[in-house]
Amino acid sequence: MSGRCCPITFDMRALVKSFVLIILATVISLPSHFAVGQEEAASETGCANTEVVSVPSRPSFSNGAATTQCGVLEVEYGWNQQWSGAGVQQDSLGGGLRLGLTPKLDFHWSSDTFSQLQDGAAKERGFGDTWLGFKYRFLDASKHRPALGILYLAKIPSASESKGLGSGQADHAISFLASRDLRQLHFDFNAIEYLAGSASAHSLDRCTQFALTASMPLRGRLAGVVEGYGASNLNSDNPAFASTMAGLTYEVNPRLVLDAGLDVGVTHDAPHKRAYAGVTYAIGNAYAWLRSRHQ
Repeated sequence: MSGRCCPITFDMRALVKSFVLIILATVISLPSHFAVGQEEAASETGCANTEVVSVPSRPSFSNGAATTQCGVLEVEYGWNQQWSGAGVQQDSLGGGLRLGLTPKLDFHWSSDTFSQLQDGAAKERGFGDTWLGFKYRFLDASKHRPALGILYLAKIPSASESKGLGSGQADHAISFLASRDLRQLHFDFNAIEYLAGSASAHSLDRCTQFALTASMPLRGRLAGVVEGYGASNLNSDNPAFASTMAGLTYEVNPRLVLDAGLDVGVTHDAPHKRAYAGVTYAIGNAYAWLRSRHQ
């Protein structure tokens, strides 16, 4: 783990505005582009999926290189309770949506719809931060190499800074993703450059985060997940830490996956523990619905 990273010069407002414009342009252009496309072209690109399956990113800290099926709208939601130590406890309920834009590119939106911070007898409640981003898988897995991808996420500071539920600053995370199957084991590795907004309007603090996750089937539709993850020092309020996680997933059907797990801090500055449970559900193919509406 590295020491405290120095602030870097960054035009935060310009980047956030550009990112929002890209999202709007992409979303606005999708219906017309795919509704008028030929059925054969859709099949070739893998966007005419008749068998919809879920591609969960829960319950691990890491993200796999796999993207949501092209055209498929997927939702995840869950409960989270974290004990940070020194009498501080945080509860949250939230989730997000993912849309497969192409066979190798998907769009991410997530937010905590409810967040509660308890410090001793004091309690604060409110809405959490909102994250938007894209994942792109630029290399598929083969016999001798892993699947590789990149994920960019930007935080819109919607959580209350005065209540201590958020920093009030826009953050950015750029993740390098690698995924590999070895017999029954599936591995996901992430290297993440995290850029956090600071009080200065034109600078960010930064740190590097890592995560390695392994999952394997246990019995029937039940699978086990273990993970180690951590981060270098971001700033005086967010020191370096390392944690471990153990969890379970249960595939009710190809579209619906349940999960639960427990994190335990390894180092002194890590949150003491975190318990969580959630669900991932693939709603359906939005592109197929749009095509049927235009026929």
